[in-house]
Amino acid sequence: MKSFFLALTLLSFPALSQQIYQVNEVEKPAEPSGGVMFINQFINSNIQIPIRLAAMGMNAKVFVKGVIEPDGSMSGLEVLRSVNKETDAEAIRLLSLYKAWKPALIKDKSVRQATVFPVLFRTNPMPEYDSTSNAIIEYLDKDNLLTRDPKKFKFRNVIPVDVRGFVRDDILYEELRLGKWKTVVKIPFEKKEMWATVSGSATVDSVKAFRISAKMNNYESSYEEMIIQPDGKLLAHSTYPGSGRPPSSGKFYFLNGMLKVEQTNIDSLLKITDWFDNGQIHSIVESGNGKGIIVKNVWERDGTQIVTDGNGWGKINGNPFNNKNIFEEGKVLNGSKSGRWTSKWGDSTLVYDEFYENGKLVKGIKQDKTEYSLLDDQPAQFKGGPSKLFQFLGTNIQYPYQASLHKITGRVVVSFVILEDGTLTDYKIEKSVEKSLDEEALRVVKKSSGMWEAGTMRGDKVKIRYTLPINFATN
Repeated sequence: MKSFFLALTLLSFPALSQQIYQVNEVEKPAEPSGGVMFINQFINSNIQIPIRLAAMGMNAKVFVKGVIEPDGSMSGLEVLRSVNKETDAEAIRLLSLYKAWKPALIKDKSVRQATVFPVLFRTNPMPEYDSTSNAIIEYLDKDNLLTRDPKKFKFRNVIPVDVRGFVRDDILYEELRLGKWKTVVKIPFEKKEMWATVSGSATVDSVKAFRISAKMNNYESSYEEMIIQPDGKLLAHSTYPGSGRPPSSGKFYFLNGMLKVEQTNIDSLLKITDWFDNGQIHSIVESGNGKGIIVKNVWERDGTQIVTDGNGWGKINGNPFNNKNIFEEGKVLNGSKSGRWTSKWGDSTLVYDEFYENGKLVKGIKQDKTEYSLLDDQPAQFKGGPSKLFQFLGTNIQYPYQASLHKITGRVVVSFVILEDGTLTDYKIEKSVEKSLDEEALRVVKKSSGMWEAGTMRGDKVKIRYTLPINFATN
């Protein structure tokens, strides 16, 4: 008899786990970790609407039904109320990525629950989008100010875009002459194969991808850059303001196309929002304006908030160390790191301890017990400083004869990576002037390899990219 009851008990558990309950049949209904606000933020940050639909202006909901599983995912996704084929597919994609549901409970046991969730598609009309040419066309008047009055049309920007609104061909700046548009400037489109660093992956360091951009051969000009996998999934999307400044905005994605990190740079203040790989928001931190790292809010993977309005116990992503991701943990007081903070690899191995007062590093201790301070963080530089660098350039630059004869002048901008031993690699012409000047600038920069002092972080030498402008002028 005991064997019969034992068998009956064992059989009841899989039956319970397989049963799908309705919301009125559970003791505690399933809900997004942290609340509906967080799943809506996840959707707003990840949603990709075809530009031809977005340009018309949208305010519609796709209702998706499915089953919220005990592991926080949603299975059996089907569209209950449709808008159109493209938005239906996007709603399914978004909810299949989100795995941060708190499952329904019966007697404190997680159970499967049926649900219906609306995905909102809302956009403002885009009159600049021309559906016949699949391009964004911006019209300008004689003063190069945007206008929609055909009587004032004098110039226009023609930006060919793909289905998601990303540039797909050369950008044209045109002038209206005798009733016809004539190209004045062409901004070349580039699509280059590359190996891209993968964000947030514990198993893959880099993957093959394509770097896509359209930018003028002009160091000062702004531009956008996308890194896309061969299957179309995004890895990165950044906006650069030009003149060598860091991106004003940037988005970095997991391999499955879900947003991992979003950065916005406004008035030298960088705001960084990142997510766990289940779609739960992880942290919101700020840096810049001489204030160091400001920890605003932090959540655990299950949606529990551990830092609120700058106070609590923080667990955040640190800057990569030895080209590996690290995770930092410690007390947060009024937005600043306070007391002891530990930094670890993904396997919980300790990398270093740091001690802070009012957000300022007092002392750090590495694995080998070596101590360091903020003074041990130094930028890379030419040996002897800027004056020696100018002296080296002045002594070694040989103005190309033909360029000098034709009085070709300008500023070539070269970037390169300074390695830990002071040698250089990965040279790039960031701003070109003319072939012979570019080649001379590159020759002299390469000659300086080994004459640099590497940058240091936490007392260790690190490789860093350096940008060097080289002026060519004739008397």
